[in-house]
Amino acid sequence: MTEQTAPTVLIVEDGDEYLDNLTRFAAGPRYLQAHSGAQALVLLAAQRVDLVYLDMRFDRIPEADLLGDRVAVARTQGGDDTRVTRYLARNQGLYILEALRAGGFAELPVILAYDFSSEPRRFAHLARVHPTLTWVPDAITPDEIRARLARLLPGLA
Repeated sequence: MTEQTAPTVLIVEDGDEYLDNLTRFAAGPRYLQAHSGAQALVLLAAQRVDLVYLDMRFDRIPEADLLGDRVAVARTQGGDDTRVTRYLARNQGLYILEALRAGGFAELPVILAYDFSSEPRRFAHLARVHPTLTWVPDAITPDEIRARLARLLPGLA
């Protein structure tokens, strides 16, 4: 597979763990990385991306970089600013997912790194709104992630 024909995966995470693991264990795609929802939207607007690998929790980025309506979240969190920030950070992947849809990228397959096995109704609701969404637990094996990428990226060996 040549660099020009390799599918492009955008990894959106607040650290470097997914980039490190995917480049080590799932060779083949070209990997890009963004550390916030805003950075992801800029990259998506600038170049073709075939799949987004999205982290759920973003507790290592500046508070100002968190997407989401702080006022609306404050109403559900008793107005406590610390709880608002914690809630936005813990659920940032969902806010980024919504920003992708609103930004015109709803057709992109998205793998959300979060274990929904104990929350099937929550995932079913998300999948209705975001039909290209799938998820993987953090404890996914290299073989499982390679198989998942191969299934979602046609032509990936």
